[in-house]
Amino acid sequence: MRAEDIATICSACGKANDCQIASDKKCWCFDVPVDKLKLEQALKEKSKDQCLCRSCLKKLSV
Repeated sequence: MRAEDIATICSACGKANDCQIASDKKCWCFDVPVDKLKLEQALKEKSKDQCLCRSCLKKLSV
């Protein structure tokens, strides 16, 4: 994966992740309740700096 894709591509499915961290507003992902253990397992072999898309993150919801 290219470095410039980290902020735009979901590490789980490869689709756009709509990350808002680079903008001056709060990202939507902060409002999705996630099971931390499931998230850690999902990102185990992925870049920790790469965001998941809304669909993949919701799969890890509590």
